Amino acid sequence: MRTTVIGAGVIGLSCAYELSELGHTVTVIDADAAGAAASAGNAGWVTPFLSTPRAAPGAVRDAMRSFTSTEGPARMRPHPELGFADWITKFLRASTKKRNRKSTAALQDFARGAHAHFDALLDRGVSFDQYTDGLAVVFKDEQNLRHYEQTVTTMRSLGYVGSVRVYRGEETRAFDPALHPDIAGALHLETERHVRPETLCQGLAKAMENKGGEVVEHDAVDRITERPARQWSVTTASGRTVVSDNLVVAAGFPTRTLLAPLGVKVPLEAAKGTSMTARGEGTAPSHPLKLYENMVACSPFGNAVRLSGTFDIGNRDFTLNHKRLDMVVRQGLSYLADWHPTNLDVEWVGHRPTSADDLPIIGPVPGRTGLYVATGHGTLGVTLGPVTGALAAREIAHGQTQPQLEPFRLTRF
Repeated sequence: MRTTVIGAGVIGLSCAYELSELGHTVTVIDADAAGAAASAGNAGWVTPFLSTPRAAPGAVRDAMRSFTSTEGPARMRPHPELGFADWITKFLRASTKKRNRKSTAALQDFARGAHAHFDALLDRGVSFDQYTDGLAVVFKDEQNLRHYEQTVTTMRSLGYVGSVRVYRGEETRAFDPALHPDIAGALHLETERHVRPETLCQGLAKAMENKGGEVVEHDAVDRITERPARQWSVTTASGRTVVSDNLVVAAGFPTRTLLAPLGVKVPLEAAKGTSMTARGEGTAPSHPLKLYENMVACSPFGNAVRLSGTFDIGNRDFTLNHKRLDMVVRQGLSYLADWHPTNLDVEWVGHRPTSADDLPIIGPVPGRTGLYVATGHGTLGVTLGPVTGALAAREIAHGQTQPQLEPFRLTRF
């Protein structure tokens, strides 16, 4: 059985690897290098606890503020197209308390096995950099910490089983000496972990190729054609044509454009993020840190530190906004005692594919035998990548409907 996967990010490569494990001959096609888009510059967190949708109560207020905000972590920039207005409408409808709780429960059920899926990859010989020091949510304001402790209770009620410990005052500096003395406290999610996302993509691609698969890089898809005998044809910018029995479209935000000529509407929007990875001087963090008040992510990778943030909805260009990146770095450093960057490794900008209810879109496309979509993971692509790949591969290869994927079907829209 031959399968083509469009998209060589963590989602596409996870699907490709798992399908190759099930005996499929897989070709992965990407307009860029494997793992170079949204998968490249993110924080790399594997965090079931933080697997919650942004479509939540307060989203309307935050959206209105974002039109004039210059310092906020999330911004919204409207487009004149009708599709953007429809996306906004659906997003706001999904932000009610009732729908948010239902969506959170679905994500928690989906993410619960994330760690086990990463362990399974390592057991099967997929190589990538992983760190198992947990993840800390750090607070400048004691009131915010007290409020967030209530979130732990909520997540427990939805099935979260990880170990959590709270540090306050001097305990916080003892927990991670990199933190500023004025930090109020930290909530340590002890069983979470993080990976270097670039190495995860590289490891998945290599393991898939070792199974006889192929990764075609720097060759954008021009056209998807449904052929007779339930086959799919993909034509690229270079003139390459790949014919297969199954087609998985896991191209992030461009998924909507690729499927539109087939009459398939995928309610996705780009959420522009940015990051800086650098080596520096001073005491570097020993844990990945979610810097709560400014929603900046800080991840240590060996001798380097990555500061990432911004969630700019509707900003579809790939221009690095240095003001936004400088804001992320400045706000991130305000939580640290003395670490500061001295040797820049990379500055990154990318689009997180975000659906109209901020839940993934995974499953077969109705009425199109052999066509499957896997996108819309937003900021949770690394957390949910391997579990998405494993469950999607079972559906594609064996026709076995996976109950955990039911809340994420395209048909919900």
